[in-house]
Amino acid sequence: MFNSELKRAVQEFTALMLPLSEKDLERPWIWKDHDEEGIRFAFFIMLQELRHLAVTLATLRPKPTPAQHILNQYHAANMDLQVALLGLSPIDADLAPAEGEWPIRQVYSHILRTDIGFTAVVRYALEGHRSNRWTTDPIPDEEYPRLYRLSEKEYDELVEGPFEQMLAYHRELHPAMSEEFSKISDQELELPSTFWEETRFPIKHRLHRYEAHFAQHTI
Repeated sequence: MFNSELKRAVQEFTALMLPLSEKDLERPWIWKDHDEEGIRFAFFIMLQELRHLAVTLATLRPKPTPAQHILNQYHAANMDLQVALLGLSPIDADLAPAEGEWPIRQVYSHILRTDIGFTAVVRYALEGHRSNRWTTDPIPDEEYPRLYRLSEKEYDELVEGPFEQMLAYHRELHPAMSEEFSKISDQELELPSTFWEETRFPIKHRLHRYEAHFAQHTI
């Protein structure tokens, strides 16, 4: 689902453009017949080229499965969140916007905790159904470190640690989890799962929750 070369190219473009001032954006820049709008026009060319690539790839690849389609929506929400955080320093991340409101680092810690939790829930449900051992019982506490793929100490140090550490971990978790769950079959999407609620929501609900939760806290 992810192309490391393309990802690196976009990251390099972002790193190059992020420090530019309004005055910098007005500097001359020419692309074919476009020579009047300065460097800022490069953003639109970049967007157009990426959209063109997306259309080309869509014609070459098989139609995405429902699980892959849901994860594509989640990926778009993740990109919106990461863009909202671009250029935010660790110092600013620890500043509360108003009395009684969470600093960005606390918000992001909550997002990361929830992503890890959602991932554990989906993993546990799939394991149970695929082995014909699924029950409606809650996930035992002792199972969480295995499902998180983090010890209790590692988990606490991560979600209570530096802002940049959380960002770096999440950049690795997101594609790995997306690749893992992209193989969920259409039938498995309809199977029940257990979390804190009384309702045993189907696995597809859990996958959609990733995007909805990201949108909620990005706003």
